[in-house]
Amino acid sequence: MTNEQLRALIAVAEQGSFRKAAKTIYKTQAAISASIKSLENEFDIVLFDRNQYRPTLTDVGQAFYRRAKLTMEHFVQLQTMGRELANNVEPTFGIVIGASCPLPLLLKQLKVIIDQFPFTRFHITTEVLNGVVEKINDGNVDLGFGPEFGLDATHEKVLIGSITFINVAAPNYFKGGNQRKILLEESREYSQIVLRDSATNSDKAAMYVSPYGETWSVGDMATKKELTVAGLGWGRLPEHLIQQELKNGLLEPISVENIPVESTGDMYMFRKREGSRGPVAERFWKEITQAYST
Repeated sequence: MTNEQLRALIAVAEQGSFRKAAKTIYKTQAAISASIKSLENEFDIVLFDRNQYRPTLTDVGQAFYRRAKLTMEHFVQLQTMGRELANNVEPTFGIVIGASCPLPLLLKQLKVIIDQFPFTRFHITTEVLNGVVEKINDGNVDLGFGPEFGLDATHEKVLIGSITFINVAAPNYFKGGNQRKILLEESREYSQIVLRDSATNSDKAAMYVSPYGETWSVGDMATKKELTVAGLGWGRLPEHLIQQELKNGLLEPISVENIPVESTGDMYMFRKREGSRGPVAERFWKEITQAYST
């Protein structure tokens, strides 16, 4: 069984005649007939009923045609993949995203580019604080999105936006109300919920952590948000994650001594400055740089 024989089978089944099939795949009618006959002889089956005006697939032929169609689709995909690999298209590509990054717009842009490389295997992971750049430095991923913790002259970076963090708590979490200024000494009676740095081989980063009181360490923003809404602690959360909770009164801004009610942090796209770049890496860098510069 050969590729050409399967092409002939599919062409006859879809065109309804040997003559039209020959024109479709640029073969002689005799070559088409020979290919079909060779298939039938090889497996001792009858693929087409030739007793009618037009050749029609037998029940066996229908089953064989469906599998042949699928096989040829896979063959074409393999051909395309081979050409891409020959052009140095990366077979795999890793992306790390910081836990604070606004995801909807970023993921929409990532999908547009990912769809352009159907034979590259992409993997996306999320990390916290220094854990983001550590993935880049260790060579585990190719592209990062997050804060500039750990970035230095060995990295290229492009500003893609900024995030506002708001210090919040559930209504009446603090005795005497949330509208007053809470002293650091007073905060020892309450639990601050902090995001745990996911770095394993570098220094841990911490932002605006009270030296007093108990801290609850969590690994993602969703858990931190739910704990805060449930009235189990207080802490800083990205504004884009809590807009509805603030609007509906489920969370309130709070003022804790030496910790700003609001603070802003820049977000970057970044990668290692040195190293080879394939078409996928270059497409990401170019298109996302353009998207955030307009």
